[in-house]
Amino acid sequence: MNRIATLSRAEFKLLGRNRLLLFNAIVLPLIFPIGMLILSRDDGLPDTAVSSGLETFALFLLVFVVFYNLLSVYSTRRDELVLKRLRTGECSDAEILAGPAVPSWVLTGLLTVIVGIAVVVLGGRAPVNPILLLVAFIGGAAVFTALALITSAVTRNAEAAQITCMPILILATAGMSSIRNVLPDNIARVLDFTPMAAVLDLVNLGWVGRTSSELTETGAAASFVDTFGSAGQPLLVMVAWIVGSVLIANVHFRWEPRS
Repeated sequence: MNRIATLSRAEFKLLGRNRLLLFNAIVLPLIFPIGMLILSRDDGLPDTAVSSGLETFALFLLVFVVFYNLLSVYSTRRDELVLKRLRTGECSDAEILAGPAVPSWVLTGLLTVIVGIAVVVLGGRAPVNPILLLVAFIGGAAVFTALALITSAVTRNAEAAQITCMPILILATAGMSSIRNVLPDNIARVLDFTPMAAVLDLVNLGWVGRTSSELTETGAAASFVDTFGSAGQPLLVMVAWIVGSVLIANVHFRWEPRS
């Protein structure tokens, strides 16, 4: 644990020196969702506005703060032979890979708290099931960390990450409810099994008690207990993505610079 803390402190310092990554990690995940919430405010925040704001926040958070930041970090550290040198010391492989991820995980928690407070302050309802919210963001951070490890295997350096990140960016965007709700049912059902779709369904169930597709229907939101029943599929999808991504990353992650 002390070794992870040491590595993570070094990564925090390096993150603070990189203005572009710092902007992507802090400003982008906050400015767009909070701006949407402010513009949607009218004697309180309707559930549809809360859902849209939280989905936008989750997309920017997991894609930029977690995935893209870690993809750049892992690719750069490998290219500079930092990872290779660390493997010759006392750190295990898991500690070496967890150290750079800690800043992104910490920012994920802090930014989620900030946006959550903003929703309530601006007139939105309190979350129906905070447990599902916690599971959604922790599970989402785990999935997109593993996807960063996988993508780094085909990423030569930090500059190339701008290109190799595109498949995951497209996959994440396809899971947005605003896209799934306008597509034919057979396509939307396939997209329900993408990682971002699972995260967003859990976020909506956790905060407003309904998935975004159910917000257009009449009826009351599900209770705390009932939300667990509706969370079965997205939970299974998330677990499957976490397990599958970790297994693939364990096999294909590269410790040596790409020639």
